[in-house]
Amino acid sequence: MTATQVRSARLARALSDVVARRFDRRGFFARSAMAGTAMAVAPATFALRPGSAYAAICSCSGQACDCGSMCCGGYTEFCCTITGRNTCPPGTLLGGWWKVDGSGFCNGPRYYMDCNAPCGPCGCGGSGICSGSCSGTGCGCANGDCNNRKAGCVQFRYGQCNQNVPCLGPILCRVVTCIPPWEIDATCSTTARIDEGTRYHDRPCLHGVVGSLESVTVVPGGVRVSGWALDADTSDPIDVEVLVGGSVVATVYASGLRGDIAQAFPGHGPRHGFDATVAASGGRREVCVRAVHRGPDAGSRTTLGCRTVVLSGSAEGNLEVVGPAGPGKVRVAGWAHDPDTTGPVDVHVYVDGVGRANVRADAHRADVGTAFGGLGPGLGLSTVIGGIPAGTHEVCAYAINVGRSPTQLLGCRQRTVVGGSPFGFVDLVAKSGTSLRVAGWALDPDTPGPVDVHVYVDGVGTSITANRPRADIAAAFPTYGADHGFDRTLTVPAGARQACLHLYDVGAGENAFLGCYAL
Repeated sequence: MTATQVRSARLARALSDVVARRFDRRGFFARSAMAGTAMAVAPATFALRPGSAYAAICSCSGQACDCGSMCCGGYTEFCCTITGRNTCPPGTLLGGWWKVDGSGFCNGPRYYMDCNAPCGPCGCGGSGICSGSCSGTGCGCANGDCNNRKAGCVQFRYGQCNQNVPCLGPILCRVVTCIPPWEIDATCSTTARIDEGTRYHDRPCLHGVVGSLESVTVVPGGVRVSGWALDADTSDPIDVEVLVGGSVVATVYASGLRGDIAQAFPGHGPRHGFDATVAASGGRREVCVRAVHRGPDAGSRTTLGCRTVVLSGSAEGNLEVVGPAGPGKVRVAGWAHDPDTTGPVDVHVYVDGVGRANVRADAHRADVGTAFGGLGPGLGLSTVIGGIPAGTHEVCAYAINVGRSPTQLLGCRQRTVVGGSPFGFVDLVAKSGTSLRVAGWALDPDTPGPVDVHVYVDGVGTSITANRPRADIAAAFPTYGADHGFDRTLTVPAGARQACLHLYDVGAGENAFLGCYAL
């Protein structure tokens, strides 16, 4: 050993003793871990400048970064930057921890924990730290980015955790929480170390709320929601808000026991579940749950999930069609559904305020069934109501509620109905001897079919049917078709003196008189 090497070794041992006394170290790691690391890597910096051993280690890890880059500092990157989770990566061990008071990130101390790589079969002598080559740990800027701190480079160990493991490799990354380390890892002691130089070290991935809305179930009088929520800035339970139709209807404390969450997020404890029933009604609604933050962004919200459900309440639907269905008839169509049942509901149809039909809304409507979450297509309303006098009428439909809610109006429509008394025209009345020919046309607005014409000769009646094709009538009354003509020769007594023609009404209305003719 050269004289220079001897002097360096003596200086290192002397400074190690000073460092150990400065940090009040006791035990195996007090004289070897922190001081030994700092002296081995940067003895002059650590000896001559105030600050921690961590801050004495300054290099760019062999990467082409500007000297002021975060990668060139003496600290290691947070685990959540590398893995997305604020926990030690699998295969690493906590090598120790330190704290900072009054950082502003926690309501109390903030704790920083080192995740060290294992050493494998290699030994580490009296330092308690093996090299990266021994542990197989690469050294460089985290994720290859100069704007991140280094990872796998710093050979350092505070030593309060896993003291039964004599050798650990370089620090892969750091975990930081408001939760004491001994509550996260039982191998950690409560012996505190302090490094105020890390007071403002932070990353966005260290904050925020995670959770899940796992189920939404409709129950009588409301809806049941369940899931979990956790704020990275605290191990305490947090509030979650339940929204129905965009409005907050309840605030729930997420404090239920969830062992699976405690296992997935070490140190945060198991009390992060929620399971609550809130009152709600009103049919088809969107139910959402959002968590209320407790950390630096206290009061902000994170939505955990939403579900669309059909809640108990009044029946709903729509009167879509009130249209013509023939003389004296209207067609009524639409859909209806009651959230209190999966089956069809009754619909009452009124014409001018008078009940005319009780219809089951069970017609095929695939579009409506799909819209209501697969309840099936049998939610349609379709019926024809007859016997309505000619004129303009108001047609209304009401869905009859299954539960205690009132009957629901689906809609009203104004509709002009063709109907009333029959009418027609006599084109010919001619007598020759005992033969009498009568011709003309006739129809009844209450039916597209033929009507009967009654011919009375001197008071004796004969009925004929007006069913002969008449193109002119079809053109004039396209709704009724062409078969409304009559042309018939009757045998009458000799000397008959008068023939009168009458039309008998089919539906609403009165019989009609076409006239009397002298013979």
